Amino acid sequence: MKKIIASLMMITLVLSLSGCNMPWKKQETQKEEKKQVIEASKVEGTMKGMKLKIAVSDEMPPFSFYNTEKKEITGFDIDLIEKVSEYLGFEYELYPMHIGEMMQKIQDGDVDLAIGAVSITDDRQKDFSFTDAYYENSLKIMVNRNTGIKDRKEIEGKVIGVEKGMTNAQYVQDYMSENNKIKYYDSMEQVFKDLEKGKIDVTLYDSTGVDYYLVNNEKTNLEALDEKLNSEESNYGIMFKKGYEYLDQFNVALQVLNTNGEYQKLKENWLKDE
Repeated sequence: MKKIIASLMMITLVLSLSGCNMPWKKQETQKEEKKQVIEASKVEGTMKGMKLKIAVSDEMPPFSFYNTEKKEITGFDIDLIEKVSEYLGFEYELYPMHIGEMMQKIQDGDVDLAIGAVSITDDRQKDFSFTDAYYENSLKIMVNRNTGIKDRKEIEGKVIGVEKGMTNAQYVQDYMSENNKIKYYDSMEQVFKDLEKGKIDVTLYDSTGVDYYLVNNEKTNLEALDEKLNSEESNYGIMFKKGYEYLDQFNVALQVLNTNGEYQKLKENWLKDE
């Protein structure tokens, strides 16, 4: 991995015991606690000598996905964790896996953390610790053009495909399952394939992922509806075992990357429509 960044601006951050006050929206389920002052300069390099095992997704573009040309896992989140590692000083290895496997591996202690468009949900926060959200997302409705669906109201009674264990599946279960047939898949790649073939009518997916798919598949038979479904449980964070010892360090690192402009550079590179 790259060497630790030689010099960064002196920053004093106000950090709560549950995570620092990030520029991104704090989860409502996180309790405000007594704050302590932490100097970012005292956090830099504090994890030097450590080697972490990091679970990542290989099918969540543009955040974390397998690049067939480069034959490696790449994306916004992969570059983000590299920047975090440079600041904190740790080395790491990436282990691609599905979200369900990520959670089990963290619980078993087989990996130290997970990143790759991992949503901060209320249920997950019961068993895991998260950094404050580093990216706020929403859900979009994607349909096959042949269905003629132009409005959310026209989805009623249609077949909706979702990836099991993901935020889109939970949203459908909570708000749309009563009059719809729900089909569960192991990956969004399979969802998109069946949607293209007309085997299902609709899917819900993170808006950034929908936009990425449409831009990179010019001959697609799919389209997104204009309406966005706001869901705080679509916000992304880095996931750890409950009570992770170095959670505060990660939050400080994310804050520094936002302050020094590195976070914005990553957004401009990977999330061009933002």
